[in-house]
Amino acid sequence: MLTDLQRKVLRILYNYSATRRRMPTIPGLEIKTGKDEKTVRQVLNGLVKGGYIECPDGDTQDIKIIMTWDYDSP
Repeated sequence: MLTDLQRKVLRILYNYSATRRRMPTIPGLEIKTGKDEKTVRQVLNGLVKGGYIECPDGDTQDIKIIMTWDYDSP
């Protein structure tokens, strides 16, 4: 099950992928979430481990969204 912050970041990434060519940067995600870099990176790592996104080399510009919904929620 995704945390509220993970769900928020996944929604941000999805919206970027649907409307823009490039994914947001880490500083961009910090601004949009109001969280620091360490927290944003932890959230991205959680989304990778959960199978929601692929983030090769930790570069947000190359994020590929695999799953856009929380399949563990009731």
